[in-house]
Amino acid sequence: MDPIALTIVPACSRPEAAPHFAQLQFEAWGHLYPHSSIEQSTFDLRAELLPTTDLALLRMAWLALDPDDSPLGVIMLLGGGEVEPDDALELPGPWLAGLIVDPRSRREGVASALINFVTAKAKDMGFERLRLVTEHEVSFYERRGWVREREVTLNSVPNTVMFTTLAP
Repeated sequence: MDPIALTIVPACSRPEAAPHFAQLQFEAWGHLYPHSSIEQSTFDLRAELLPTTDLALLRMAWLALDPDDSPLGVIMLLGGGEVEPDDALELPGPWLAGLIVDPRSRREGVASALINFVTAKAKDMGFERLRLVTEHEVSFYERRGWVREREVTLNSVPNTVMFTTLAP
């Protein structure tokens, strides 16, 4: 199957799409982050892009759009907040996060395109390594070259931290 033609734009350029994808994110991962909310995710997806290498401030989001300009999926590049505080000391960001594709658009290459985009963006920003945390999708990321780093627990649920090296 040929990958779908898509465009990737800052999520803040399509604020009306934020509630839908925030709901999908919350349904997928709300159980891992007890202090999260749909409202906070909506806010994060509407935030202006602030390209920075300061991990305390790094919070960027992009949408994949189909040729008709309909949003298909979202992805984020975050400085932190993805693992429990004790693990965060040993596992600094940046983090690929919040990847969610609308169920109607799955298995069309949207997730891979978004991953490739954020990986390239992180490399362009000068980062040498990019991490992610996943509960169920280890093999999905391994097929894309990500490496298991260690197991962590989020809200008593086992998860895997993975990384990719962003070679110069």
